[in-house]
Amino acid sequence: MRKLNVLGAAALGAAATILIVMAPGAWAQDAFDACEVFTAADAEKALGVPAAAPVEPVNPKAKLPPKRPKVIPICIYSGFKEGKPVAARAEFRFAKTEADAQKAFDDARMHFQTKPLLIAGGEAFWAGKTGQLHVRKGRTWVTLQVGGAPLQERDISDARKLGEILVKKM
Repeated sequence: MRKLNVLGAAALGAAATILIVMAPGAWAQDAFDACEVFTAADAEKALGVPAAAPVEPVNPKAKLPPKRPKVIPICIYSGFKEGKPVAARAEFRFAKTEADAQKAFDDARMHFQTKPLLIAGGEAFWAGKTGQLHVRKGRTWVTLQVGGAPLQERDISDARKLGEILVKKM
């Protein structure tokens, strides 16, 4: 059993190395900002409450404004629901080819031992152990978290709403 766990972890690690966090066309050094695809309006639909725009950290020692990286794969919006903090997070990953993305996605689904979900225009699965919805369309794989910080406060239906919105934009 222990060998199987080690082999499974190795396979997932190998699959993760196939995916490179770059935008479509990033091989030509194009810029990508996850917050341009995943907007505050999308987060508000998923959370059901107003969502605050992401805030970039400020370095007080820096005299010049910080340079933004060309590729920003993660976007997080936050808000409050019934007095508790909630957040909607999207992490984008891109593979070199659609076949690479499909293999890595299938390996991850096997690692989490889940069944696929139906989302129009893409494929998805819910990883209950991590409270994340994984959605893939073409070469793009997005990992979504919607709800509170504790795993039991994350709901598959809210993440699914967000997944359906983002699949249309991918």
